[in-house]
Amino acid sequence: MNSLGIYFGTDSIGLAELNNKKLVNSAVISEGGLFSGNFEEKVPTDVKITALVKDALRTNHIDVNHGAICISGQDLIIRTFEIPKLPSNEMQGAINFEAKKYIPFKLEDLAFSFQVESDNKTKLNTVLFVGIKKEILEKYISISRQLNIKINVIEYSAFSLLRFLKLCGAKENGVIASLCFDLDNSDEINFMVSENGFPFFSRDIVLSSGVNDLDAAADNDRMKKYDKLKSEIRVSQDYYRRKFPDKGIKIINVLSGKDMHEDLKSFFASSGISAKFIDTSKVLGKGVKYSSVLAKSLGVVLCKDLPLKVKINLFGSRVRSESVKSKEDILAFMEGVKVDFKVIALSVLICVLTFGYGIYRTLPVREELNAIRDKRPKLASVSEGEDSIVLEARDKNLKKKLANLDSLIKDQLYATYFLDIMPKVLPEGVWLTKFVSTRKEDGRPEVILEGEAYLGDSDKEFEAVSTLLGNLKANKFFTSNFKEITITSVDRKAFLDKSVAVFNIACRNFPEKKKNDNDGLLQQE
Repeated sequence: MNSLGIYFGTDSIGLAELNNKKLVNSAVISEGGLFSGNFEEKVPTDVKITALVKDALRTNHIDVNHGAICISGQDLIIRTFEIPKLPSNEMQGAINFEAKKYIPFKLEDLAFSFQVESDNKTKLNTVLFVGIKKEILEKYISISRQLNIKINVIEYSAFSLLRFLKLCGAKENGVIASLCFDLDNSDEINFMVSENGFPFFSRDIVLSSGVNDLDAAADNDRMKKYDKLKSEIRVSQDYYRRKFPDKGIKIINVLSGKDMHEDLKSFFASSGISAKFIDTSKVLGKGVKYSSVLAKSLGVVLCKDLPLKVKINLFGSRVRSESVKSKEDILAFMEGVKVDFKVIALSVLICVLTFGYGIYRTLPVREELNAIRDKRPKLASVSEGEDSIVLEARDKNLKKKLANLDSLIKDQLYATYFLDIMPKVLPEGVWLTKFVSTRKEDGRPEVILEGEAYLGDSDKEFEAVSTLLGNLKANKFFTSNFKEITITSVDRKAFLDKSVAVFNIACRNFPEKKKNDNDGLLQQE
């Protein structure tokens, strides 16, 4: 089964489709398309990104439903700190307390994960802490859902590079540094130091900002970026030596274009560090040009095939934080409740007696049903010569028909629920023009809401449509019956002498099938 790796960088998105550790498809998308004027200003950023990625998937014939995501350091908080060795039941509280010193946000606003590496000599624990704002994490999860790609891994892109280096045959033993850069784009540069595969120092460097910086047609522009790169490497090395004077770097693995290797050899030789330049063609293929964006997207999709010593997964931290919150709510509810074992024993006894009495009351009915079943006449449609295979096939067919009939009765969605909810969730200036409720061949429901909005201002009308979408997602009836509630189109039309917004909202309980090249895009007037 093919899998897709997606890297959301500082100004680019990388896509890598792999089959058995081999790259079969790839694409690099410039996020400059978000600001090219092809989208309505009020369209959410995640919808714009989804449209760009969908278009790239179609263009490059990538069709997968499983994948993994890595994100750049600009969206993350990465810290390494030391704490004394503590009992396991005190570790979480100590790390939370220590992390608050290094982050500029409330810990409650973050989805975070950490990993502890113990040192028996110093009796200290080295903690690698990675956090992300919850709303940013939800944005990436929302994009994966709109792409109909199931993910279970979201990690820091520098960890994905470690996996890519491992695939290229790079060593992990000792204190090893890694440097990944690409002067042909404005992706961030990653400098990381690991000890026996466990990263304890990282620095993300951005040489240029803005989409216009990508146009490096002149050689002097490239040389300016290269000179700045060397300056940033020196800064990183000096900072690392001051912070870890007793952990000298054994070797630095360099991921870059081949045209930079010769000059960098002399540069690293002057700094006293042995450099190893990784040949990426063994992994990417001779016909594929090196790109740091592609290397990161390829590295993350190998998360299951090439496990690392570091196990930090931000997607798992989201699930864990939700379970921790539920546990805390339960503990808060139980606080102050006194347990009386006599009351518990009496309650159990009452339940047992009630259940036993119910069984006793049903015994005569069951005996009567068995007697009726024994007296049933044989069916004339069943021949004595038919074997068990024929009878089982007929029984299976009849059960399927009964299940379909039962589903029509039990799983029917009644219009009264919708008619009761819609007046409550419709914002001012928004009304419905069409309501369609259907059921697919597999029995799952689908509801299409068509409507219009008029507030005298196009921006306010689009905001009102977004508000309606948020109200639907917040309604328990809609969320319990539909896994996907999305705006499929927003347009404008003339009505009399006015211009009104026309929208379409789809409520589905199944992934949307691809129909044409305009799927997932919001229409513009």
